[in-house]
This record gives sequence, C-alpha cells and structure tokens, in this order.
Amino acid sequence: MFHSKLVAFLIGASAAAAHAQTTIPVLIVSGANNHDWQWTSPSLERMLENTGRFEATITYEPAKTLADAATLAGYRAVVLDYNGPRWGEPAESNFLGAVRSGLGVAVIHAANNAFEGWTEYERLVGDCWRDGTGHGAFHKFDLKIVDRTHPITVGLGDVLGHPDELYHKLVRTPGAAHVTLATALSTTQSGGTGRDEPMILVANYGKGRVFHTPLGHVWPGSPESRVSHEDPQFQRLVARGVEWAATGAVADTQAPARAAQDKVAAEKPAAEGWISLFDGKSLERWRAYAGRGYSTNGWTAEDGLLVNGRGGDLCSVDQFEDFELEFEWRVADKANSGVMYRVVEGKQPSWNTGAEYQVLDNAYFSQQIDYKHAAGAIYDICPADPAVAARKVGEFNLGRIVAQGDRIAHFLNGKLIAQCDLASEAGKAALKASKFAEMPNFMKSRRGHIVLQDHGDEVAYRNIRIRPLPKPTPLFNGKDLSGWTFHLAGGGDPAQTWSVSSEGHLVCTGKPAGYIRTVNDYTNYELEFDWRWNPKAEGNRNSGVLLRMIGEDKVWPKSLEAQLQSGSAGDFWIIDGFPCKTDEKRTSGRNCKRLAPEDVERPLGEWNHYRIRVDGGSVTLEINGVVVNAATEVLETAGKICLQSEGAEIHFRNITVLPLQ
Repeated sequence: MFHSKLVAFLIGASAAAAHAQTTIPVLIVSGANNHDWQWTSPSLERMLENTGRFEATITYEPAKTLADAATLAGYRAVVLDYNGPRWGEPAESNFLGAVRSGLGVAVIHAANNAFEGWTEYERLVGDCWRDGTGHGAFHKFDLKIVDRTHPITVGLGDVLGHPDELYHKLVRTPGAAHVTLATALSTTQSGGTGRDEPMILVANYGKGRVFHTPLGHVWPGSPESRVSHEDPQFQRLVARGVEWAATGAVADTQAPARAAQDKVAAEKPAAEGWISLFDGKSLERWRAYAGRGYSTNGWTAEDGLLVNGRGGDLCSVDQFEDFELEFEWRVADKANSGVMYRVVEGKQPSWNTGAEYQVLDNAYFSQQIDYKHAAGAIYDICPADPAVAARKVGEFNLGRIVAQGDRIAHFLNGKLIAQCDLASEAGKAALKASKFAEMPNFMKSRRGHIVLQDHGDEVAYRNIRIRPLPKPTPLFNGKDLSGWTFHLAGGGDPAQTWSVSSEGHLVCTGKPAGYIRTVNDYTNYELEFDWRWNPKAEGNRNSGVLLRMIGEDKVWPKSLEAQLQSGSAGDFWIIDGFPCKTDEKRTSGRNCKRLAPEDVERPLGEWNHYRIRVDGGSVTLEINGVVVNAATEVLETAGKICLQSEGAEIHFRNITVLPLQ
C-alpha cells in the first residue's frame, strides 16, 4: 500500500509535468509598505519571470484592481507585498472570495504586518506581526527544513547563510491552521529569542493555497539590505512557493539541481582571498602523494569533477598553515574516503601526520553509526554531531575545514559538525585516546599538504578552494612595552607598576589603580593571553581586560570589562554605561556573573588562559577552553584594549590579537 504522502508527492509531480509548459499569470499587490516596496515589487517580478514559469503583473492600485472581479479571475496567484491602508469594498470581498474559490496567495515579509483587525485577512496569513513581535539584527542565518515532504520543500535543498531580518514572536491568529515547513534559530547573540521561529508556512483558505514567508526584508534608504532578495536561495524559495500556491505542485521537485545553493557555495571571489585548487579541467595543483605526478588511470578531471579511479592518495602541490578550506563532495553507496590536512610527506601514510575530515556514506555502518568515524567527524578524535546530517548518496555535500593554530573545526552543509582545540586538556585527552597517540608526528607540523584519500571507493569532489587565514599578532613582545601606553590614578610612575620580567612576562604590581592600553584601536578581533596571580603577593587579587575602550583616559573608562578577579574571572562589568546587553538572570546592576563551574580557574600561581571573541555586536568569553559568558548588542566601535592595575601582583604572557574579517 502506498503511503499517503508518497501518493501526494506522485500526484504533485504528475501535475507539475502537466503545467510545466505554460506560464502562470501572477498579480503582485504593491503600492504601500513601510519597506522599500518601490524596489521589492519589481524585484519579485524579476525573480518570478526569470524562471520562465510566470507572467507577473504589478498593481500599485490594489483597491482599484481587486475591485474588478473579472480582472482578478485572470490570475492564478496573488503575491502580497503590501501593508498599507485597507482596500475597502468591493476589493476586499472579491479578494477573499477568489481565494476561497482557488486563487493562490503568497505572503512576503511585511505583508504579515498588514490590516490589524481584519480578521479574515489575519486568518489567511496565519502568523502576523502584532504586539510583542520583533526582530534582531540583520544577519546571515540558516533555515531548518522540518517537513521535506511538501512540494515546496521536496526539492528546495538546504538554505544556508541567508542574509535577512529574522522575525520573532509572530502572533498566530485564532482559527488559523498553518503548517510550518521551515524554521530558523533566532539567536540571542543577534538580539533574538533563542528559539526556532517559523520561516515557511503553508495553509488552505477555502480552496485557495497560502504560502507565507517572513523573509525578504529590504529597508528604504538601505541598498545593502537588498541582499535578502538577491540571495538565489530566497529567489528559488519564492518561485517554488508561488508556483505551489498557484498550481498545487512545483515543476522541479524531482532531483533538484540545487543551482541556487551551489552558486552561493561556489562564488568565493579572489578579492576575499580564496584560491581555487581545482579548475574543473586539470590536476595542475595536485600530484600523487609522496610522488611527482599523477596517474591518468587514477584521479581524473571530468565535467568539472575531480573523480577517484583508484589512483592512490592525491596531494596538493602547495602547503598551507592556517586556512579555511571548502569543497563539495559526493560518494557512492557505503563509500569511505577523507580529506587530510597539514600532511607532511614521507614513507608513512598520509593519515600518520595529518588530521582527517571524514568523507563517508554513513550507511557504511551496518548497524549503529559510529560518530567518531562518521561523515564530517575529525576522524577518531572528535565525533560528528548526530544532529547534522549529510545529504543522500548521489548528492553533493558542502564540506568546510577551519584550521587555526591548535584549533580545528569541521562544517557540513553550513553547520558546525565537529571541533577540537588540540592544545586544550580535552583535546589532549581525545588525542591520547585515539589511534594517533602512537604516531609521534601526528599534527606536529603547523604547515602541510591537503590530501584527498583513496580508500578504494568511488568519490568525487568539485569547487575546491582554500583561503589562508591571518596569524595572531603579538600585542606584547616579551621584551619591552612598545605599542602600549598608560593611565594611572594620581599620575603615578608606570615603571613602578608595569615591568617585563627576565622570563619575558608582563608584570603588574596592582598599585596604583589604572591600566595599560594599546596605542592602536581594534574593532573586531579575537584576543588571547595567559595570566596568573602571585600567590605570595598581598592585596585584593583584582584585575580585568577592558574591551573597545573609548573616550577619555580615566579610572575607569567607557568599556566592557572581562573580569580577572580571583574567584570571579569571567564576570562582565559594564563601565560608564557602555552599550551592551547581558543575561538578565545573571546580571545585577553593572555586573553579569559568569556561567561556569567553580573550578574553571586554576589554583593560585598557575597560568590561566583567556580567549575573548569580539565580533560585531557580540562578545564571547572563554576561560581555559570553557565558555563562561557572552554579551550581545555590544556597541561596535573601534577602541583600545586595556589591562587593569587594581590590587595585587598579576602576570601576563602570550598576549595576541587576531583581527576578524
């Protein structure tokens, strides 16, 4: 017996084939909106007509156009890009009557803001912008498809890194029965709710089909926000949603080409520092591992693909240190392969020296999946996140590796799937428990080759590109205090407070109160350093690092402080009203307590490690590899980095800053 969803799918596919040869007449309703409707409505017209499946018309006078029932009857769907005044009669009755009789409707972004109090319109839209609704910062985010059986989503593919506003807390109209096909996580870092919010909704209103997406924000006077519409993924979603609303089917549900998504993944211009490792035609950047050439009976370049034909491991000609590597991969049934990196050539196999991004059909495991060896895992070191799934066999996946110092991270189809800091206690333990513990040269080199493994199975790659990453810059050279200046209460002598020890450590006596600060300004960066307290020194063991310090030098200047006080390291202090937002549950006045175990700090006299990521409107704080605090809606401004003098003797070393792009 056929499953009902399968029957619906087959019927939809048949209907799609029947109507694929004709264009679909669509009416775009515009003329008033608090968004840039003068640009978005023509944009919607272009994205629909560019598919070749629609004939789109824009009305800027909906009250007049919708009042003509005969004109309205000539369209298969209405696309709503409007949230202005009510249309009045007979336009409103004609519109609702046509939808009940089978006219499709597509609700785009702020059209869900419209007509508060018009109950039938609100029921048609389903989830509306009403009291309590909002959004965070305009940013890139992924959609999570929660129903892949619907004609809109069967062939949509993943929507990754879409730039837009992310509406949160939309209000469901009583009596509405909309189904959510996709959501997006509204992160607290972006100013959101910390929960999944609906991004694709569908419903029936009488015989009419309703497609609703809150995506597509373009603000007047903000041309940069047009990227929401220019994203090929959004364009594909709109076309599929409108087509389903109009016909009940989508023409390309079968075996989608993922052209829009692949275009996003492939476009990595040289201006951003990307280097292509495969031109789709030749193997000029590759050779046999531990050899000088490659066998024409082995790896081949064909139709834009790099294909394994049992030619042994393939090694990049060039070597790389810190990098971001992206590649698309496809495997046959139960196939096994991998991408190694920082490989040092020699007599030993490539995996003896380089870590591996596992390339695998997880059906390779006959029973339970071994996530330490599953697709995307840092092989035998860090397991793949079970929540991140590869696409089905025969489809291409997007892999990404970020290697920076001892920190490595793997991504699969835009989602973080595994990460490890090999220098951390957890990383050392994972390495010791792996088979690589017996390999003395494993990941000992910071520089090495990229290697594509020949494991005897069919595998293909395409769009292989790499971007060298900048190295952290020392802020303290271990010899003198060049690059820094001082401010001390009462104009004290800096030499009596700050000095460099014979071991090359920065030593602060803690008296008088004040700080040492960078001469240069920094906006977005990752700051790392070690600190320890002198257990024999007297006084209050209090200090801190000030981030994005602005304004005049004083005790204490306008900034966000990451606390170093013994027993409270990891707290935030908001100084002089510096704009930011911290967790309300842990915040009292200007202080936000850390969220961490009591033993996150090491015993007095031992070195601790701070890693602080200051990126746009967010600040994330780690102590000894544990995330202990985060702030959002942080003022994004160029400012100084300061180290406080405030109590007892404290030592610093290995102070580095890595600018973020």
